[in-house]
Amino acid sequence: MIKKSFKAGVTLLAAVLLMSTLLTGCFDSTSKPVVKIVMASYFGSWLCTQGISSGYNTSDNVDIVIDYSLSFDDQMMAGNYSIGAMNTAAFAIAGEKSLHKLKALGVYLAHTGVDTTNGVAIVYVNKGSSLQSPEDLIGKKVGVPGLNSGTASTFLGLMKTQYGIDESQFILVDGSPPQLLEFLRRGDIDATLVLGDPSVQAYVNGDFDILFNVDKTFESQYGTYNPASFLTVRADYLEDNPELVKEIFDLLKESCQYGEAHLEELAQAYVNEFGGSVDFYINAYSKHYSVTFDSIEGELEDSVMAIFGFVKDRGIISSIPQPDELFVSW
Repeated sequence: MIKKSFKAGVTLLAAVLLMSTLLTGCFDSTSKPVVKIVMASYFGSWLCTQGISSGYNTSDNVDIVIDYSLSFDDQMMAGNYSIGAMNTAAFAIAGEKSLHKLKALGVYLAHTGVDTTNGVAIVYVNKGSSLQSPEDLIGKKVGVPGLNSGTASTFLGLMKTQYGIDESQFILVDGSPPQLLEFLRRGDIDATLVLGDPSVQAYVNGDFDILFNVDKTFESQYGTYNPASFLTVRADYLEDNPELVKEIFDLLKESCQYGEAHLEELAQAYVNEFGGSVDFYINAYSKHYSVTFDSIEGELEDSVMAIFGFVKDRGIISSIPQPDELFVSW
């Protein structure tokens, strides 16, 4: 009898605790939704999320959790996140292949520093190479960081529009930037397109010669920097939560402003955790790439649509939707 009474008491206590928890959840007006966002895992992305990650930039209406991933494009295509970064080509491809319709809230990573555009997407050759101009690449082995990447499509698109050279006239070798630079150094390839911090390192060190600066050529042709990636949102999530998405977007912009205002000390914090050089990261963000959150309109919209055109011309996508289907107007 004592054992039965004890079990009944435990059961009753558990029921009371469960009911209390449920009621607390129903009437707790201080609870906020938690929104997870996937970002690329590089210095600029890390820098511009530190305002949020450190707790400096907060909201009364939402808690934001930043996840960093090398496969941020795939994560957004799979619908694993409601908001996250995507490179331009992946975003274009997502229009036809993603499980969910996506829209771009603004430019995320731009291939321009906050002070000047030295470029990130650059074709390098070994010092003393016989290749002196882009036309010399015909018939040569050329490395590209992702055959379907926005950077590769922009490079190949400019080669066609500027020089009349089709990608079939190259022998393209796919690989990661560090791998491609090593291939070039060993003479396994004749030239390579590189982006990101490895490109900045090659630019700063002067270990290679620059054959073709894709970003500077793009800016000269279209009047804007090369918009390398977007901050994107699932269309259904935006439709259901327009005010919340706008608040998240504004909070991310504030976080970016915080990061840029504390560039030197945050670069030191990044080096302490991941290694490298403070001066290198400051130089990279100031002169080579930065995070902008610029609205996609005017000349910037035209340049983005040109990149989508490059992707379509390569047969990666079959059509390009209208801008109002792709970009959010605030």
